[in-house]
Amino acid sequence: MIAGSALMGAGAAASWGVGDFTARFLGRAIGVPQGLFGMMLVGSLAVGLYIVVSGETLVWELSGLWLLALNGVATMLATLMLFEALTRGPVSLGSPMVSSYPAFAVPITVVFGARPEIIHWIAMAATIGGVWLVALAVSRVDGGDKPEYAPAVIRRAALMALGSAVLFAVALLAADEAIERYGLPLTLLSGRIVGAVVLGAGFLVMRKLPHMPLRAWPLILFIALVDTLGYVFVYAGLALENGEFAIVTSSAYSVVTIILARIFLREPVVPLQWLGVAIVIAGIGTLSATG
Repeated sequence: MIAGSALMGAGAAASWGVGDFTARFLGRAIGVPQGLFGMMLVGSLAVGLYIVVSGETLVWELSGLWLLALNGVATMLATLMLFEALTRGPVSLGSPMVSSYPAFAVPITVVFGARPEIIHWIAMAATIGGVWLVALAVSRVDGGDKPEYAPAVIRRAALMALGSAVLFAVALLAADEAIERYGLPLTLLSGRIVGAVVLGAGFLVMRKLPHMPLRAWPLILFIALVDTLGYVFVYAGLALENGEFAIVTSSAYSVVTIILARIFLREPVVPLQWLGVAIVIAGIGTLSATG
């Protein structure tokens, strides 16, 4: 049912919202690549242990390995760019821009057979329009002498966020196809392993060891947990009927991130941003209640 896939996406939004907000502190403490590498390692171990303990039957099919590889690489690059945007620029700018990935993902699903009704198109447009309204409002905020509000920083953060949105769309569409062949656990595990391997290869090429001090591991473990949980939610939604709606509602994680940034970072939030938040919530509610 549409409600089931949409609610799974909402669960992913809650997990990712908390994780992305926390990633800002990890990125500033030890650097984004190091933090992400630690997350990928922990995620691989956690999902691998689950598969072993649960006795999950794994499907091996060579013809679809490219989907697992594409999902893993796109997910890693998208997360890297997202964390860079959140670490360097305003949280309330990068998060909503990245969460616009349904604008790239959902129309592609139509090419492959999805047939949303008019009310669903309206709800999706509202969700996407709401997050872009938030981004527009942030770009007009006077951040004073805060370095994250410098024009050059905002431009770079916006470009990183836009690239991340495109890559997240690619990753989730590849995951959708991979889940049909390999199931959720193997798709999730391969994504973490591929991401860790690619990042590790990057460190080798640069002849640089990732620096992850002991004090950073509580943050790494926490972010790895909520980030992996978010993917469990959205992948489970993709496996249901009308799985494309899980992609749309998961984009609401930006609402969670913005609220946390307002409370704990004191980032200015103007009425136009709150209007965008309200529109996003309305779009999610419509998707969850219809069908």
